[in-house]
This record gives sequence, C-alpha cells and structure tokens, in this order.
Amino acid sequence: MVTNLPEEVKALWSRAIVTKNPRMKLELLRQMYSKLPKHKGTANLVVSLRRQISNLESLLEEQERKAKKRGSGGIGWTVKKPEFPQLSVVGPLERSMALFSKLTGLKPEVYRLYETPIVGIFDSADIHLQIIWAPIDDVIGRWLLNRVSGVIINSDILLLAASSRAELESTIERLGELGVILSSKDIGVDVKVTSNGGIIVTGTSSNVSHEEVRDYLRSLGVRNAMVRLRGESKLEDLEATLLGKKVKRCIVVSSKGDRLSTELPSIRSDRLDDLGHVVLRILGLTRIYTKPPGKDVQRPPLLLVHGSTVRDVAENVHRELLETFRFARIWRGGHVLRVGLDFVVEDGDIVEIRG
Repeated sequence: MVTNLPEEVKALWSRAIVTKNPRMKLELLRQMYSKLPKHKGTANLVVSLRRQISNLESLLEEQERKAKKRGSGGIGWTVKKPEFPQLSVVGPLERSMALFSKLTGLKPEVYRLYETPIVGIFDSADIHLQIIWAPIDDVIGRWLLNRVSGVIINSDILLLAASSRAELESTIERLGELGVILSSKDIGVDVKVTSNGGIIVTGTSSNVSHEEVRDYLRSLGVRNAMVRLRGESKLEDLEATLLGKKVKRCIVVSSKGDRLSTELPSIRSDRLDDLGHVVLRILGLTRIYTKPPGKDVQRPPLLLVHGSTVRDVAENVHRELLETFRFARIWRGGHVLRVGLDFVVEDGDIVEIRG
C-alpha cells in the first residue's frame, strides 16, 4: 500500500476522489502527479495516475468530438449487458481474434473495432454467453485501447487467450496497466464517496475491520463514504478501488492444452464445450428451468444465484405469480416435489408454479 504520502498529495487525492467533474478530476490528478515523490514505494501509484490521466484525457476528447457531431447519429462504443453472462476475449490481437472466432463462428475485421464493438454468442451448458472481442495490443492505438478497457471492466468474466506462460503474463501485466486486477474470487471492495452521513461500512472481511477502513479513508481526507466489504477484502483492495482499479474474475484459455496458471481458473481451447459450466461455477449461478402449467419446459433456463428460492423464481418470471401462489411442483432427480415459496432450488430443477 502507498504510505507516508506528503499531506499536499493526500489533499489532492482526497479532492480527486470526491469530485464528479472529469475536468476538475483531471487537473487534480495532474497536480498530484507533479508533486508525488517518485520512488519504489510509489511506483504502483505513479502507474495508476498515468492511466487515470490518460483515460480522462481520452474521455474529454471523446466528449468534445461528440459535442461537435451531436445529432449525426453516430454509433457509440458500448455494449449493453444482457440477462445472461457477458465475457470479453482478452489478449494479443491475433490470439484473441482466433479465440473469438472459434467461440462465435464470426470472422472479425480489425477496422470494424474502430466503429463499434464486435459481439457474438456462444451456447454452452444450455445457456447463452455473450462474447465480446477485446484485444489489448499496442497496434490498436490508445484511443481504441481506452474503449476496449471500458468493455473489459463491464464484463462478468475475462477470457485470457494465451499460448504460453510468457504470453499470459504479458496480458496480465497489460491488464494491470489498464487498472484491472485478476482474481478467481469476487474479493473487491465497493466504495461510493458521498456528500454527508460519515463513513458507513457494511459487510465483513477476515482481513480488515470496519474501524481500519474508516481510519484509512480519514487519513486520505475522506469524511463521507459508503463501503461494502467481502469475505477476503483487504485494505489493498480498498486502495485499488480508490485508484480506479477493478477486480475481475477470469478464465485462462490455453491454445496448446498446457495449464498456464495454477492460481487462475483454466480451460483448454479444445474443451470449450465445458465453458458454460466453468462460468456458472465462477459466478455462483444456478440454472432453473420453468414450466408453465400444461406447457413444455422453457429454455433457456433462468440464471439465479446459489441459494435462491421458489420465491426468487416467481419474481423473475412474473411478480403477479407471488400474489396468486398456492404451491410449486419441482422435478428433481426423477422425483416430483410439492413445495412452498421458501424452498431452495438447485441447479437443473424444473419448476412449475401453481396459483
């Protein structure tokens, strides 16, 4: 963690965290960068500041460009999240292109990326997966790289395309430069700086207490914020969030069948049919099939978090089902169960709600 920062730098950082104005944030970060002592202890902070400054410069340039062309009806570089998992294929240009093509059957053209994101669908484990091509390569230029990084941060899971350990490490390093930290678990910290109310901390962590979080934020001059911890959150995760970094879950896809990482979930490129199961496990999702009375089982299934109940199923299908609910039938393992709203559903259950 960054420690012993000059008070002037802390004050600038605090103001940059609080402000919602991108121009003001950019100016504060530039001032902070110019006054920040450059040594080994601040190396990570220096990299993060450079990235944030670059991203804000690109954002403001894009806003100015759109303002000049307002009303022209141009295509935006965004991807709306679907109701099913969204995955970004990340890696060197050619490697990520090959994996994207293998998953979607599409043959992407690089020039199209400068117009709009390239998106396809891959079906696995009876669910849809939205696949986005997100190369991180110097050849695409800073402008496009900044837009690709936005899609990466918004995705549920990153598919890291690699043929060697060196290639994987290079991709991980590049993601770090874009402010993305990889993890096999959702261990990040949610932080929202507010205008009043003090520092409110919710959730629990085995690594940091609520008071330690409050003390750390106060040391940066932050007096009002809402913080949510997870089971293994650390102060380093809080600092990473304040620096604009994001913790993302990922799957390493090896093109040669070798296991390239012992820490991150992996799958071989010749076993992509199993990708859906890996995604469900990582995201903690359960497939629930619904069956309207007198009709066939509906597909694709609902995707609910582990531990969901019949009540959650009813709410996802239609809120009115709760108002008329009498009981539910569940087909599981060759048996038919008659259950109530609080019954916990399991992966593969077929649920028929009776009113």
